[in-house]
Amino acid sequence: MTRLEFYTYITNAFKRTDKDTEIYQAYNDTLKHLSNLQPLIGRKFVSWFPTRVDQPDYPVPCNRCHVLHPIRIIESLSDASGYPMNKRERSVFMEMYPNQKSTDPTQIARGMPTDYCIYSDMIWIGPLPDRATYILEADWAKKVTSQDYNSDIHELGDEWDEIIKWGTLARLYEDIGLAQEADRYWILYRHEELGYPALMDKEEAQSDKMEAVDNRDL
Repeated sequence: MTRLEFYTYITNAFKRTDKDTEIYQAYNDTLKHLSNLQPLIGRKFVSWFPTRVDQPDYPVPCNRCHVLHPIRIIESLSDASGYPMNKRERSVFMEMYPNQKSTDPTQIARGMPTDYCIYSDMIWIGPLPDRATYILEADWAKKVTSQDYNSDIHELGDEWDEIIKWGTLARLYEDIGLAQEADRYWILYRHEELGYPALMDKEEAQSDKMEAVDNRDL
């Protein structure tokens, strides 16, 4: 729905029309919170990155996006198949692949990359590519931007409207000091089966079904 339609949706429950600024701020704060927690359902894209020999890091597709896991690796442009890479925590990745930019070739593991982590807006891969014919395939989604105009439409999808309403109302009631009403909507917003955790789990199940793969010898 548009921002104007959402305003009507909120005021039907909030019953006040003298808090426009607060309503729009709470609305945007809720959208930003959800955007920081999970991928956006309605705006997904795919990017391909050719690897470079011995280069461990590659920029994420854009400054305001979620990378949807797992990233895949394709062995060459002539190979139609690909393999899901293993997503690692930064600390685990560094233990597996220390000194990736070492000038001592004996300290660096090379081969077809099978592992990755996201750190400082970069995709780090290991082992280091031993050739430049690999392709990294990354699905990603845009992060939501502020809704500043009445015609703006949020990018989370219609199934999120009620949850966005709960988050907006919780913030509104908290701001005006009605703690009991705020708590009522915080409970709904955070509910494991009704609130945002449930839809996050659904999205994660859709985008993270692939199992880990072993290192492969070429």
